[in-house]
Amino acid sequence: MRIVEALRILEDATVECTVRDIDTPDVKEALDLLDPYCRPTWFIEGFRNHLRPGKGQFGPEFEGQQQNLRVNFGGIHANVRHMLISRIGRRGARYCKTKDPAIKAEINRLNAEFAKLPPQWTFVSRSRVRISSARPHHAILAG
Repeated sequence: MRIVEALRILEDATVECTVRDIDTPDVKEALDLLDPYCRPTWFIEGFRNHLRPGKGQFGPEFEGQQQNLRVNFGGIHANVRHMLISRIGRRGARYCKTKDPAIKAEINRLNAEFAKLPPQWTFVSRSRVRISSARPHHAILAG
């Protein structure tokens, strides 16, 4: 599992925690992968602590769980971005000294992963309701 994939798993868990059980092996594996890169450590610990507040119960009464996960995920996201920037910088300095093509390939891979991350994570609720593009906008508003 790559770092960006682990972030996507945690993001999905954050968004969907009010409709499904997020205490899954995938979420735990993603947290284990990201744990060494996150400082302060309370971001990962906080996310782990809020995986199962209601043990199988979902709904609007668990909005507090989602709010806590949003804060912790925002911190994890920022830590991962900072870690990628640091790794790219260190690899760049090493490449300047050695001109090793393997290091250049690693820099390109890290840059590609970094490009996939937005500068700041923002919470967006993913609605399952789709609006048909066939109807004009004013018809949608009119009902």
